[in-house]
Amino acid sequence: EEIEGKKMLAKFGVPKNAKFVCLIVRDSAYLDRYKESTLHNWNYHSYRDGDIDKYVLAAEELARRGYYVFRMGVNVLKPLKSSNPKVIDYANSKIRSDFMDIYLGAKCRFCISTAAGFDEIPTIFRKPIAYTGHMPIAHINTHNKETLILTKHHINKRNQKELTVSEIFSSNTAVSFYTNEFKKNEVELEENSPEEIRDIVIEMDERLNGNWKETKEDLLLQKKFWSIFNNNIKKLNLEKPLHGK
Repeated sequence: EEIEGKKMLAKFGVPKNAKFVCLIVRDSAYLDRYKESTLHNWNYHSYRDGDIDKYVLAAEELARRGYYVFRMGVNVLKPLKSSNPKVIDYANSKIRSDFMDIYLGAKCRFCISTAAGFDEIPTIFRKPIAYTGHMPIAHINTHNKETLILTKHHINKRNQKELTVSEIFSSNTAVSFYTNEFKKNEVELEENSPEEIRDIVIEMDERLNGNWKETKEDLLLQKKFWSIFNNNIKKLNLEKPLHGK
């Protein structure tokens, strides 16, 4: 398997010992194979969708830093448009395979994800994940210290102001897994910008390389966020805890 995986990397033009990153962006094609099914209407999951175009800036920044970027997936809405040879639209490749899905997830330096099933592969192999548009906020993944997280922006439909963390919880959308719940509570979800996505992957790269310097303000904001987050989680009075240490 190790030999086969390295052979396949070479077919994609990845040199021996080169670093690479997996990128998975969920879109509306994710469950299109089931669209004829009478059992399910998958539109309730649309709040999780992302636009691959917003990830080109980040992918090309990683390529500039020496990484190869594999855009993961099987059924995807549109191609990843980049002329950079280090940015590989693997999801639309004729030589994509289930084996390489596992191999890439196991061997990547880190993964960029909007939170999808593929995440479990890098998670199993203890690879860090930079989450973008992670929803809902109460269910962000907190089990790995190397994980970085961006949630989607929550906008109040009535006044177009962005909600604070506490306001997201009080808007009854912090544990919402259905698109209509956001609509019912008059909360619009806005994707992270290409610049925000670029910045989180730069931070992940810098952290993994030991070059990230946290300022006093960074540490203060983290402390403040987790205090607000934990207090609001407690207010939910859930029967089972969502988070451990």
